[in-house]
Amino acid sequence: MAHQVVINASEGHRKFGQLLKRVYGSDEHLIVERDGFPVAVLMSYQEYEQLSQSRGEMVSPENLPSTMSLAEAFGSVTPIHRPEDFATLHEAAIEDHVQQVMDKEKE
Repeated sequence: MAHQVVINASEGHRKFGQLLKRVYGSDEHLIVERDGFPVAVLMSYQEYEQLSQSRGEMVSPENLPSTMSLAEAFGSVTPIHRPEDFATLHEAAIEDHVQQVMDKEKE
């Protein structure tokens, strides 16, 4: 099983090159969190290929999209969550936790 390490998005942004070297050829998965919520995983391409094959997907250079910059890649994708969405999720998580604590106190 892969060793999982959680990093925050700002660290990932600052140290992207170092993180690429870290996962290359290793079984380490870097889970990238933003505002405390997991949003992405960085793993070696070899492991991604194995995972895709185990799911029955064919991975080959012909099937890969053309190389593009990070700005092109992320600029062409509509974000699933906006920063304000994470704040709402964080507030909901706090409310849920408070409710759980209060329920335990009542027992």
